[in-house]
Amino acid sequence: MTVTTTHPDYDAHLPEWQMMDDALEGEHAIKAKAGYLPKPSGMVEAEKLSTGNSYLYEGYRTRAQYEHWVRDSLRSMMGMVSRLQPEIELPARMKGMEQNATDDGFSLKQLFFRMVRQAVSHGRVPTVINIDDQGQPYFATYRASNATNWKEATVDGRQDLVLAVFREFREKGEDVFSHEIETVYRVYLLEDGICHTEVQSVEGKVIEERRVLGTVATGGMVAKGLDFLPVIYCGSTDNAPGVDEVPLLTMARAAIKSYQLSADYFTSLHYTSHPQPWVSGLNTEKPLSVTGPSAAWDLGDTGSCGYLEFKGVGIDAVRRAMQDQKGAALEAGAKVMDVAGTESGEARKARQDDQHATLHTIVVTVAEAIEQGLRYIAEWVGESAESIRFTVKPEFATPVIDPAIAQQLLQAVMAGKISANSYWQYLVLGKLPERSYDEEFVRIENPADLDNDEED
Repeated sequence: MTVTTTHPDYDAHLPEWQMMDDALEGEHAIKAKAGYLPKPSGMVEAEKLSTGNSYLYEGYRTRAQYEHWVRDSLRSMMGMVSRLQPEIELPARMKGMEQNATDDGFSLKQLFFRMVRQAVSHGRVPTVINIDDQGQPYFATYRASNATNWKEATVDGRQDLVLAVFREFREKGEDVFSHEIETVYRVYLLEDGICHTEVQSVEGKVIEERRVLGTVATGGMVAKGLDFLPVIYCGSTDNAPGVDEVPLLTMARAAIKSYQLSADYFTSLHYTSHPQPWVSGLNTEKPLSVTGPSAAWDLGDTGSCGYLEFKGVGIDAVRRAMQDQKGAALEAGAKVMDVAGTESGEARKARQDDQHATLHTIVVTVAEAIEQGLRYIAEWVGESAESIRFTVKPEFATPVIDPAIAQQLLQAVMAGKISANSYWQYLVLGKLPERSYDEEFVRIENPADLDNDEED
């Protein structure tokens, strides 16, 4: 086996990730691959007779329409996620990570948004923790398709990650204007209980020599090394190395099926609006080639003409099938989409609740992955992992304020029955805070303490 060897689960799920890439890229990417729109048998036979007949399929594909449900759905989801505010606690030596946490210099909050987006679209966010040449820790995330291999084994009686391989792309040559790249593979592996890393070329040639990761060298002696791989495979349901399901995959498949149906639908409409003329009984050497309302034909005494009308009996059935695919996409629970007023309020609420449940799991999973990564960094730099906190409350519902209840709460505040803080939280969140009677009584008696309240 070589460094390019891939995990069986990687091979099984790669087509899904590639489909999601194309679905998110949009119509141009979908139409660029003929596999998404098979050629009808008639066009296949026509091309066998002459390669010049390829225009038939080109027209068939050009008339097809790909709906951007997946891209719009992801944007809608990220719009809801963008309202969430992470709660972050870091030790003094790691405070800088709050604003500079990624290998390209973005904040922990931006890292959270990136990881949620990829978890929604691909169900997998391979993440590596590392320290740069200046001694600053950072997160590096990879595309799902670039985490090519991994392996777990029993370490000290427990299942642990012992191998992780990532495909990377580096600039080739020194031309600043060139975009030529070369592929390399970064390897993390556990040897004798210590994490090592190296970089190899596609051919297996060592580009960066194997070294212990997480070392503190003193006089050339290794003083410390990580006893784990600083790798987290954040997923859509958990953070185990196994591949999770892709939340938007059902919608992508529905969008592609609708694209295929639309090719037949719009081609049928095209044929219906452009009937085929026929002429017989002419003795001219040059056949008539001009049609249209401005063209006049001289058929002579024996000539006759007519049109081969395309009835389009199946057009309505195809249109209904396209609507079914749109309904299937809606049922995937991945996008808030209107259906021309035919969806009841209860059905819409149920669909949104399903979407929120999916997002709820993803948000919690991503937050836990980031917190785990921060704990890895704390251990790496000698800080206490107990002082780390990165949490996000996945509350997506828009607050609904009842004026009558708000008025009653205001009267209760003025009567000294509830605290002003509880009233304010109802106005902001649409609900009262979860606290005991005694905790609420303390707030009523000591309103000045609210300035230091964690929930403010």
